[in-house]
Amino acid sequence: MLLEIQIGHLHPLLVHLPIGIILLAFLLEIYSRFKPNKSFRESIEFTLFVAVVSALLSLATGWLLGEEGGYEEQALFLHRWMAVSFTVATILLYLVKRSTNLKLQKLYLPLFFVVLICIGVTGHFGGNMTHGEDYLFMEEDKEIVITNIQEAQVYAHIVQPILDGKCVSCHNSKKAKGGLIMDSPADLLKGGDNGILFDTNTNNGTSLFFERIHLPLENEEHMPPKGKVQLTDNEKDILVWWIAHGNCFDCQVKQLPAKERIASILNTLEQDTSAVAILSSKAEKVPKEWLTEIRGMGISVQTLSAHNPLLQVSMSGLDTITKNHLKSLKQYAANVIELDLGFTNFNDGLMAQIKPFKNLIKLKLQGTHITDAIGDDLKEFELLESLNLYGTGVTDKVFQHLTDIKSLKNVYLWKTSVSNEGIAQFQAKHPKTNVQLLDGELFRATVLDPPVIKGESNFFKDSLAITIESLFDDASIYYTLDGSLPTEKSHKYKDYLMLSNTAKIRAIAIKEDWKPSSIAESTFIKNNIEYEQVSLLTQPNEKYAGQKGVTLMDQKRGSINFVDGNWLGFEGKHLKTIIELKELSPISKVSVGALSAPSSWIFYPTAFTISISNDGVNYKKVGKKNMGMESPNAEVKLTFFELGLEPVEAKFVKLEIQSPLKNPSWHTEPGGKSWIFIDEIVLN
Repeated sequence: MLLEIQIGHLHPLLVHLPIGIILLAFLLEIYSRFKPNKSFRESIEFTLFVAVVSALLSLATGWLLGEEGGYEEQALFLHRWMAVSFTVATILLYLVKRSTNLKLQKLYLPLFFVVLICIGVTGHFGGNMTHGEDYLFMEEDKEIVITNIQEAQVYAHIVQPILDGKCVSCHNSKKAKGGLIMDSPADLLKGGDNGILFDTNTNNGTSLFFERIHLPLENEEHMPPKGKVQLTDNEKDILVWWIAHGNCFDCQVKQLPAKERIASILNTLEQDTSAVAILSSKAEKVPKEWLTEIRGMGISVQTLSAHNPLLQVSMSGLDTITKNHLKSLKQYAANVIELDLGFTNFNDGLMAQIKPFKNLIKLKLQGTHITDAIGDDLKEFELLESLNLYGTGVTDKVFQHLTDIKSLKNVYLWKTSVSNEGIAQFQAKHPKTNVQLLDGELFRATVLDPPVIKGESNFFKDSLAITIESLFDDASIYYTLDGSLPTEKSHKYKDYLMLSNTAKIRAIAIKEDWKPSSIAESTFIKNNIEYEQVSLLTQPNEKYAGQKGVTLMDQKRGSINFVDGNWLGFEGKHLKTIIELKELSPISKVSVGALSAPSSWIFYPTAFTISISNDGVNYKKVGKKNMGMESPNAEVKLTFFELGLEPVEAKFVKLEIQSPLKNPSWHTEPGGKSWIFIDEIVLN
C-alpha cells in the first residue's frame, strides 16, 4: 500500500502533461491544414502517442490517489470516469490518425473535438474536488476588517480566516483529508479519523491539533503538510491561545485573558480605516525642494509626520491670495487633507481653484468673502469632515449642497445668515452632522483670543504711541513693559501707552466667566544711533538676500512670511557683519531680530558675539549672549534677542551670529542643513 500511495502522489505532477500535449497536437493539426507537409503528419502522430502515454500515467496515478480517501464520493466518481473517457478517446484518436481507412479518417476531426471536450470536463471535475464547486466563478471573499480588536469575534474574525487560508483547502466537504472537515464549528468539533482535534492527548498532555501544527516540517503528520503554505508563528500562537481558553465560537477578544505577546499579536490585526490612514497608504512622497519652494511663496505647508506625506496647508491671514498661489499646490493636491484659508481675501471666484484638492478632510474658510455660490464646488469634496464657514456670507441655501457630502461631521456657522429653522431642517435629515451655530452662551468657559498690540513701527528715536485692542469690548487688558508675565495685578490698559524707552510689551485679555487669553507679545526698540553702512562678511542665500546689508539697518521688521524681502536668510552657515557708525557713539545694548519656523528648517540663532573697534582694523570682544538650541516646537514666531553691555564707545561694531547649522535631533528631518533668518540689528 505504501508503494501505491507514493505512486499516487505523482498524480499532481503528471495530470497536466496530457492537457498540454493534446493542445500542442491540435495546434499542429490546424497549422498543417494551411501548410501541408509529410513531416507534420509524423510529428502529430508522435505527439498523440506521447499524449496517450501521459494520459494512461495520469489515469493510473490518479486512480491510486483516489483510493487514499478523503474525497467526496460523487465528485471522485465523476472525475475518475471522465478521465477514463478522455484516455479511451485519446487512444482512439491516435489510432484513427494512423489509419489509412478513408471512412475512419473522416471521424478524425470530430473525435479530436470530443477529446478536447473530455479533457475540459475532466479538469473541471478535478478542480471541483480540490477547490470546491464554485472555485471558478466564486465571488472573492470580503476581507475581514477589524477596527476594534477588543470587540472582534475570536473565531469568526480571527481564527476562521487562518483556517480558511491554511487548512480548509484540504479539509472541506468535497475533500476531507483524514476524514476531517474544518470549514464550520460543528465539523471542527467532530474531528476526523485520528480523533477529536481539541481533546487533550493523554500521552503528551496536548491536543491533537496542537501536536500536529508543532511537529517538525519533515514529519509526515505535520500540518499543513510540507509543500503547502505554512502557519506563521503568530498564527500558531493565536490558535493555541484560542484552544487553551476553550476554543469558543461566540466569544469576543475582550472576554479572553491575553498575555503580553498575544495582546501584541492581536493589536497588529487592528486596522485604521480612517480617511487619513487610507490616503496616507496611497500618498506620493513630497520632495523637500517642492516644500521649500511653496514655503518661499509665504504658504505654510507641512507633512503630518516624517513618515506620513499627507499635507496641511495654511494661508491664514494672507490678503493677497491669487490663482497662482493655489495653482502652485496642484502638483501634490492629492496629498492635501487640510486647507486653511481663514481671514484671507479668498472669494467665490477663487473657489474653482481648489477643486483639485479632492482629498480634503478639513477646509477652513472662516472670515473670507465667500457666499452660497461655492455650494456646487463643495460637493466635490467627498471626504470632507470639517467645514468652517464662520463669518462668511452663506445663508440657508448652503444646506442644499452640504446634503451631498456624506462624510461631513462638523460645520461651523457662527456669525452667518443661516437661520435656526434651516439648521433644524438640515440636522433632522443629517443627525450625524454637528452644526455649530455659536452664540454668547456657548462661548462661556472658553478661551479669549489674545489682544493685539499696535504701534506705528517697531523702532523709534524719541517716543512712540502704542495701542492694545481686544476682539471683545468688555474684556479687560493687562500688560507689562519688561517682558514679565502679565496678570490681573499688572498695569491695566486704558487709552494708549507712550513709550520713551525700549520695551518688551506682554499683554493678556481677561473676561468674566472666560478663561484668560494667551499672552500677546511685541518688542519696540528705541534706536538713536545712526549708521553709515553695513558690510556683510557672510553672504545670504540669493533667494533671501533682501537689500543685503541695508536690510539689517532699515528699521523694518520682517513678518512670518519670510519671503517678504525684509529678511536675510543663511543656510548652514553663521552670519558675520560689520556695522560702521556715522560717528563715535556710546553703546550699551545690542538687539538682534530673528525668525523661527521649524517646519521650514528655520531656527533661532544659538548665540551672538559683539566686538568693537575705533579704526575698523583692531577689534576687541566686549560681550556674548548664549541662547542655546530651541526646545521641540512647531511654531512660527519672531523675537529680539538683547545683550546689555557696560557702556563703551565705538565707531565699528562686529557681530558674529551663530547658526545651529543642522536641524536638531527632535526635528522631523534631523541633521538637515538648517537656516537662520535675521531682519534687524539695533544698537543703543
